[in-house]
Amino acid sequence: MEIARGIHRIEDVRGANSYLVLTEAGAVLVDTGMPGNEKRILEYIKGAGIEPKKLEYIILTHPDIDHSGSTARLRYLTNAKVAIHELDAPRLAGEKKLKEVKGTTGVLFGLMSPFMHFTPVKPEVLLKDSDRILDCMVIHTPGHTDGSISLYREKEAIFVGDALRTDSSGMPHLPPGSMTVNMEQAKESVRKISTYQYTVLLPGHGPPMTQDASRVMKDYVQKELAVK
Repeated sequence: MEIARGIHRIEDVRGANSYLVLTEAGAVLVDTGMPGNEKRILEYIKGAGIEPKKLEYIILTHPDIDHSGSTARLRYLTNAKVAIHELDAPRLAGEKKLKEVKGTTGVLFGLMSPFMHFTPVKPEVLLKDSDRILDCMVIHTPGHTDGSISLYREKEAIFVGDALRTDSSGMPHLPPGSMTVNMEQAKESVRKISTYQYTVLLPGHGPPMTQDASRVMKDYVQKELAVK
């Protein structure tokens, strides 16, 4: 489903939201959901009129399995370059363990882990704050993971991964504490996101905000996260 100019949310992807971004310089996939989504994502890319081998990049907002699980297969099937922040690259590559989930949620993930096979990927592109990749700027928004990023298309849209999520009505919320490495950093990252101008905000979980998103974020931060 096309949400904004050249920005598609790929429907029926298991795990986190996956987005296809079409630019004059090429096509980009943002996040890939859980393992096993590659067929659905490739079908969508073809339906959008893009030859899968023409996909330029797979950009991961962070390496959690619900965002990166289908990356290895999709890279193999498309030859796209995989890009992730340099601080999260060792976990994606299998050089460090994936982030541990705390509390009851962690127990559930432990029970499910035998059924969720993660294939490590060594990324071709290591991102840093303020880097540009096609028509997006990288914003380092840590907290959920050390290297979590957002992607900003100036005055139009921002992809925020799990820096925040939205509820069924599209309102923003902080990521769950059980899945967040540093909640104070996460709050600061949400404040940072609120300083940019955009119409559309695209989260990793929950429906996108499609109107006045930067105003909604400024209001949210003022009411919920104002520094006292």
